[in-house]
Amino acid sequence: MEFRLLGPVQLWSGGDQVTLKRRQERLLLAVLLLEPGKAVAAQRLIELLWPDEMPTNPRRALQVYISRLRTVLEVELTSGPEGYAIQAPPGSSDIEQYRTLVAQARSHDDLDQRSKLLTDALHLWRGPALADVTTEDVRRRLCGGLEEEHWAAEELLLSTELALGHHQELLPRLADLTAAQPTRETFAAASMLALYRSGRQADALAVYTSLVRRLDEELGVEPGAEVRDLQVAILRQDSALDVTVPSAVPRELPADVGLLIGRDAVLDELAEVLTGTPRAGVPAVVCLYGAAGTGKSAVAVRLGHRLADAFPDGQLFARLQDVNGQGLTPQTILGQLLRSLGVEGSEIPESLEERSALLRSRLADKTTLLVFDDAIDASQLRSLLPAGGAVIVTSRRPILGLEDATHRELVAWPDPASTGG
Repeated sequence: MEFRLLGPVQLWSGGDQVTLKRRQERLLLAVLLLEPGKAVAAQRLIELLWPDEMPTNPRRALQVYISRLRTVLEVELTSGPEGYAIQAPPGSSDIEQYRTLVAQARSHDDLDQRSKLLTDALHLWRGPALADVTTEDVRRRLCGGLEEEHWAAEELLLSTELALGHHQELLPRLADLTAAQPTRETFAAASMLALYRSGRQADALAVYTSLVRRLDEELGVEPGAEVRDLQVAILRQDSALDVTVPSAVPRELPADVGLLIGRDAVLDELAEVLTGTPRAGVPAVVCLYGAAGTGKSAVAVRLGHRLADAFPDGQLFARLQDVNGQGLTPQTILGQLLRSLGVEGSEIPESLEERSALLRSRLADKTTLLVFDDAIDASQLRSLLPAGGAVIVTSRRPILGLEDATHRELVAWPDPASTGG
């Protein structure tokens, strides 16, 4: 059974809505569900159900409503000296679902995932909580804290979307929010910033003017320092207001293979090499070499997936030969790597030395794994190596001249599941 309180109060069972015709029955259900498992005193329920005019025998009327609820509920509604309580399973109300999603969002560092969780949470709101069951005064008494949670989640979503650079997409939502909460400074500030970043400086300043007027007329106060500072920055066209969109973390490893027979020992050994104490200015490099069909690529990919969490700044993958088996030039490979790191094509330099230097700069102070498949020789690889992180190389032959690398030869196994490169 599912209980929906974030909007008109509804009761659902097996995909069908259960009709509760009387407003007091829906309000009684909602009050008990606001604190599931906790007893609510009969006198408090009476005061909430009949705030203006009570029936002749309010306790008897309350008992009648309790009895009616029990006939339709698939959960236990208990009574005792302390009052009445609903023993609903965890997560059966949209309030609990909403709070779970918001808590998950707050714990996420990934902005895209945080935005998705918050969007899913806010979609559960179909209107003001308990919208159709009581007076506005009683609704505010019951749901004041819940409404504040709602606006706080909206604020978190706005800040997340602005950090992602979605300022233009936010404008319709911001118009609705500022209309609903015209004196909430965080909404006004988000609207000002989104408009400014969309090239609408005058409109951004108009939002500030409107906020000043509403705060003065309705509350007799001035905007806080944060909004005032934002207005000054917009007037000055401060470059600090420009959006800086975080680069997506590259995760380019091919799909992992299924079964690898007889490779556990080499995987364990090389995992230790790649995650050991790093030397300053030197990447950890392992080279897997062997004839075609020995499973070099499969082992390299398995090793990369196994160590992915140890390299949170990304895993880059590049094949160093074309479809005809010809080796790619270092310039070509560097261009691919730089684009994977978010460098625009127009910003990629022409020369090998400049591309190599830019790659090292982009990977400086980052913990990144690079996997190079089907390398030709050391001259193809040297300009691709960063000054830190880890590198996995596969090749038909040992890579002579690749300093400080750990080389391991793979030989063919009879089981075809171990082959792949």
